[in-house]
Amino acid sequence: MARLQDKVAIITGASGGLGKQIALRFAAEGAKLAICARTENRLAETARLCEEIGAVVLFVPLDLCNNQDLEKFVQATVDRFGTVDILVNNAVTISPPHPFLDHSLEELDATVHSGLYATWTLMQLCFPYLKDKNASVINFGSGSGRLGNEGYAAYAAVKEAIRGLTRVTAREWGKYGIRVNVLCPSAVTDNVKAGLEYLPPEMKETVTNLLSVNPLCRSGDPYEDITPVVLFLASDDSRWITGQDINAEGGGDIHS
Repeated sequence: MARLQDKVAIITGASGGLGKQIALRFAAEGAKLAICARTENRLAETARLCEEIGAVVLFVPLDLCNNQDLEKFVQATVDRFGTVDILVNNAVTISPPHPFLDHSLEELDATVHSGLYATWTLMQLCFPYLKDKNASVINFGSGSGRLGNEGYAAYAAVKEAIRGLTRVTAREWGKYGIRVNVLCPSAVTDNVKAGLEYLPPEMKETVTNLLSVNPLCRSGDPYEDITPVVLFLASDDSRWITGQDINAEGGGDIHS
C-alpha cells in the first residue's frame, strides 16, 4: 500500500470503465487525484468513492476535444496540487463495431480528437511539471490495432498512432526522467457491458468471445487484473521501463 503516496495523478475518462477503476486503485495507494470526463454526475461519484478511501480529489467535467478545457484542467491541477507526477491518458470515444466502409469521417474525427489529440495535448501541457523527476506517462493501446480486430477501423488507427507517439516521446523524454509506456488491456468494464446492450445478438456474441478467447480462458477484471499493471507503471517499481508495449490481456495476442 501507499506506493503512490502524495504523487499527483491525472486520469482521463474516470467517470466509468477502466478510468474509474484506476482512480480507485490510485486512491488506495495514496495518490492525489485530478480526474476528468464528460459526464459530471458519474465523475462526481468516482470522486466520492475515492474520497471515501482517503484520497484528495479534484474532478473537472470537460470535453477532451476542447484544447482550452484541457489547458484549464491542467492549470487547475497545478493550482490545487502544485505539480503533476503521473499522467494516465485513458479516455477515447469509440463507436460500436461496424465495417470500415461504413465508417464516417465524423466518427473518425471524434476518435482522433478524444484519443490521439487529447493524449498529445495533455502530454505537452504536463511536460513542464513531469520533467526532471521520476515521472510516468501511461498511454493506452489496444489489441484492436495490433491484431486488426474487425469493425474497429477508427479506434484501431488512433490506438496505433498513440503507440507511435509513445515510442518517440519515450526516447525524447528519457533524459528528463520521464517514462512513457503503452498499456494494451482487455477487461469487461461497466462501459463494455453497457455497450454490449446496443449490439445485435450476433455482434454481441462476437465481441464477448474476443474478450475471453485467450490462454487463460477467461475475460479480464478491470480492477483485479488491469489496475495492478497500471499501478506498476505509475510507481517507482517501473523506473527502468520506458517505451514499452505492456499487454495485459490474458495472452490474447499469442492466441491469435
